[in-house]
Formats: sequence, structure tokens, C-alpha cells
Amino acid sequence: MRANTWRAVVVFLAIVSLVSVMATTVFATGGPHQGTFTATTDACAGCHRAHTGTAAKLLKSTTQYALCTSCHDGTSADTKVTTGVYLGTSQGVQNAGLRGGGFEQAYMDTSASGNVTSGNITSKHTVGASAATAWGSGTTGNGETVALECGNCHNPHGNSNYRILRPKPTSLSGWSSLTAVNITAGLSDNYTITYDANNYRDLSAYSANVTNKMAEWCGQCHTRYKASPGSGSTDSGSSPFNYRHHTDTLSGECLACHVAHGTSASMSGNAAGPTWPDGSANATWQTGTEGQYSRLLTVDNRGVCLQCHSSSDLSQN
Repeated sequence: MRANTWRAVVVFLAIVSLVSVMATTVFATGGPHQGTFTATTDACAGCHRAHTGTAAKLLKSTTQYALCTSCHDGTSADTKVTTGVYLGTSQGVQNAGLRGGGFEQAYMDTSASGNVTSGNITSKHTVGASAATAWGSGTTGNGETVALECGNCHNPHGNSNYRILRPKPTSLSGWSSLTAVNITAGLSDNYTITYDANNYRDLSAYSANVTNKMAEWCGQCHTRYKASPGSGSTDSGSSPFNYRHHTDTLSGECLACHVAHGTSASMSGNAAGPTWPDGSANATWQTGTEGQYSRLLTVDNRGVCLQCHSSSDLSQN
């Protein structure tokens, strides 16, 4: 083969290799949330309008929730956060439930029986709504009042963190003084639930840097929920959060009991009775009647307790 032919082959293979790397990078980093764009990217137009923005930062939607769900409602992104479903195939399951639940409905096994169903949410992080109390935030009282949006927790332009979480949430008044918590995404992280006896407590779906740092990350807002072992029998001296279930060193930490977006878990009997931390009765939920105090829990009633504490353990105490 002639030298110029060899050169042509080498150049061709180099181009193919470069294109393959670029394509892999684009898909691996999540489309428009990718941090590196091509010279002629169309990603910016997915969210911004240079001269006709309808919200600050030249956003094309009036609210962040409307902007984010213009893709994450199943029209463009596989992660359909409105109903809590991953539209692709994950772990061999088509249309699996998202571990974070959903903001309008959630596809969950709240009965811990392997029966996965879709249901309206009974509690959620109140994104895109009027200001609400961030229970347990701050150092005194019940918590700060905040109007929460998707961008308070997630970086829309992407980063290397788990689920593009910001190292410092921007929701609270003193957020700029917080200490950044970086939770680097791992190759083993899986964002959908598995339908077996472990249900949401299949912690093998998360890398250790997720399960060992989530309480620290959530604790940046919910300051007084973050608790060390022994906090259940030691008075914190900070009413109304005097005695608290420990979160630090707990297997899975906050993820052991709660979803991040919204849950469809139902509450009845004693589980429906607790008041809010300020002593007020259960309120009406934005999308219907809550009255259940489901508090983002993954299992109906207080079934999350038995995910760790067996019946035999409880009978001995």
C-alpha cells in the first residue's frame, strides 16, 4: 500500500476515534446539562432566549419548574420527574421508577411487597410553589421560609456531582456561608429502584461517596435533622427537635427512609396523626388532601422503621 494511502487511512481512523469520543461524552454527561459544548451547540436555546426571555437570566419559561419539566415531563428527557419514571430501560426493567419519586405522581412500591404502582404524591419538596417552611433549618424555631426551585439544589449547566447537585444549595438565607459538600457521581450509581425484597433500601445502587455524604448534604438546609448516634436519647436542647433519629453513619443516611422529590406513600392510624413540628395540624396538600404526614417516606405508614428494625428487635426493647 502506498504511503499516501496509509496516511489517508490513519487520518480517517483518527477522525472516527475523535467523533466516537465526542459522541460518548455528549451522551454520558446528559445532553444540555453537559459542561462542554460544541462550537455550534443548540443546547443554550433549550432554556434561554437572548432578547425575548420571560424570566430572569433570559429563561424562556416564567418559572424554573415549568422550564425543567418542559423536558423532564417525558418529551425530551428519559427522567420523567413529573411522574417519577425513567422512560428507558434500567437494570433490565422498562419504565422503572425513579429513586427520587416524582413531583406530581410517583411510581413506587410503597407497600414493600414487590407491587409497584403509580399514585398521586402525598408529600413533596415544594418546588415551583409558594414559600413554605424548610423544617429543621437554621438554629432556632421551626425553620426558615423559602420558595424552592429546581435550581436551588441542581446545577442546570452540569457538574461532576451526583445528580448534578450543587455543592451548596442556594435556598436558605445563609447559603453563601455554607461549607460545600461534593458528592462525586460514581460509575455504579443507579437512579432507578429495583423490585425485590429490599426495594428502596437496595443501597448497592449507590456508590459509597453518595451513601456516606447524603446526610451532610441534606443537613446544609435541614440543619437540625443532622444527628449523630445517640441523639434519640440525648436532648439536643433545640426545641422542637429535641430528640432525633441519628442520620450520620446510618446505612444510606437520608436515602434510607426518604425520597428527594415526592412520594405516594399513604399514612393511616397512628401514622396519620402526628402534627407538624410547630404543633399545627396536618395541612391540605397543594394537589389534593394530604392529611397524612407522609414526609417523603418510601413506605406506607411507618414501614420504614421495619426496613432496619425487625419485629424481634422491637419486642426486646
